[in-house]
Amino acid sequence: MRKRWAHLTAATLAAALAGTGLSTPALANPGPKKVISYAGFTGATGLHLVGSAGIHGDSLRLTSDTKRLAGAAWARPKINAKQSFETAFDLEMTGEVGHADGVAFVLQNDGRAEMGGYGGSIGYGGMTHSVAIEFDTFKNPEDVDNNHIAVVTGGASDAAQPIVAPSPIMMFGQAIRVRITWLADTRTLKVRVKAAGSDQEIKVLDRKFDLRQALGWTKAFAGFTGGTGEDVSVQEINNWSVKVW
Repeated sequence: MRKRWAHLTAATLAAALAGTGLSTPALANPGPKKVISYAGFTGATGLHLVGSAGIHGDSLRLTSDTKRLAGAAWARPKINAKQSFETAFDLEMTGEVGHADGVAFVLQNDGRAEMGGYGGSIGYGGMTHSVAIEFDTFKNPEDVDNNHIAVVTGGASDAAQPIVAPSPIMMFGQAIRVRITWLADTRTLKVRVKAAGSDQEIKVLDRKFDLRQALGWTKAFAGFTGGTGEDVSVQEINNWSVKVW
């Protein structure tokens, strides 16, 4: 009898227990799954680069210190907003005084070859099926200041934003770590930042937001955009990951 039971499969055991009123243990939750991961971008595959975007050393460079540039980079896997996800990345915007314009983390279903305009459009303006979390370093007329974070839908980069907050740390001139979390069950979007080397992560945004509706109820490409105008800055991404659950 011992030998016989030792060779029962899990399925056979479950069937045997079904008639007894006993239950089999539930499978453990596998936890978050990493779907995008770039510790560095040297030799990176699976990225579609548009406009001024390119690989510079180990970094994804969206713009150089040249006027009127726009760049974008899109990963291959699509993100489903039915699921919760979290993305984290290092962002560095450097250059001379008079810097512009900023960088955005963008979800969009216009296509991997798409990009918006330069300047205040930050590379995503005009992308109608998009949600952008922008890190804006230039004060245009509709902006609250020259150091803010906003959530922008429908590529409306030139409109006043209902979800916006001044950044608690200076974003230009230093590397910062960004963490963006989407909780699908509560429809909550969170944005946190910290200066590179700091242990203090600061909450910037924590808002109810219908990401699925904003994306037209479809899966979306994830990536980054950046832009310069008459003022410029070198704008780079490092150490990017996305995990879903």
